[in-house]
Amino acid sequence: MNTLLTMSRRTLRRATLVLAFALTIVVVGQTSTAWAYVKVVYATRGLVMTERPPTSIGEVRATLPLVLKAGEARLLMAETKVYDGYPDRNAIGQKITCERPDGSIVKESWTGTNLLTRNGLTPVANRLLFVAPTAGTYYCRLRVYVNSHYATPGRATLYSGFIGDAFGTLTTQRLGISRQTYGVQMFEAGDKTVQKMVPIFRYLPPAGATKIQARSDVYLTNCYGAGGAGCPRRTFPASGSATFAVQGFLVPTNPACKTVATARTVKTFDHLTHHLGHSLDMSATLPVGVNCGAWTTYTTVQWQGGLPFVVHLYPYSQASIIGS
Repeated sequence: MNTLLTMSRRTLRRATLVLAFALTIVVVGQTSTAWAYVKVVYATRGLVMTERPPTSIGEVRATLPLVLKAGEARLLMAETKVYDGYPDRNAIGQKITCERPDGSIVKESWTGTNLLTRNGLTPVANRLLFVAPTAGTYYCRLRVYVNSHYATPGRATLYSGFIGDAFGTLTTQRLGISRQTYGVQMFEAGDKTVQKMVPIFRYLPPAGATKIQARSDVYLTNCYGAGGAGCPRRTFPASGSATFAVQGFLVPTNPACKTVATARTVKTFDHLTHHLGHSLDMSATLPVGVNCGAWTTYTTVQWQGGLPFVVHLYPYSQASIIGS
């Protein structure tokens, strides 16, 4: 039964005011975030999205055109907020795809989660460091789409969304990018082996650099029932939650320079959520007069309890370093 129908009118008015206030805060937050970008393109607000056609790679909600020289790069970030899924527990997929004018994809970043009524307005974010292989025009697109878990075609409402260019022009001599390795890394229940994900080895900052910034995104799916969605096809518990630990590292070869590490974070997500992305950011100041040598960055992931899970590799999990 719809719980709103059982509310008193006074309770319903109060809930409506709280929701309206929450949505207002979201608008302010998105607008203030967008000011930091060199360029931002917004998706249509309030768009009701319907089930993705089987032949579609994801409907385009916003397009950021870029005219780039060979080797020129952009750090792109995208964020959407989605709600009102029907039936409940639709899968929301989100991609950044950077394409040539003929539509061929040069590089992309994927993420997503299950849209649950219990969570209300649900944010989904991802990013992509794109380097132009040749000079020309590229179209970097925000694709957001609905994948229902039911026979009934799904729908959800795109409350807001944007794709933005975070820093403007970057050159390849300032960049480090994780390898495009496909597949998944399995984390079995009971195995607490720490795995290093999306590593970048032997990054050398450009001459004159005073700091380096590393970014890492990892994407997880827990395994239950008959598996699938990246999990092996076998029998897992019918339901439950997976708990994992994640931490990012930025390590110089010269021990005279300090290793940077994020706080070790422990998270739990249940089989209804099923998919979860996690982002980490690190920054190291380069000391004057000291050669730190090459740097390595990686993200450690460890099973802590509950369901087994996988970490999806490219195009879901990626890392980058920028020296400046």
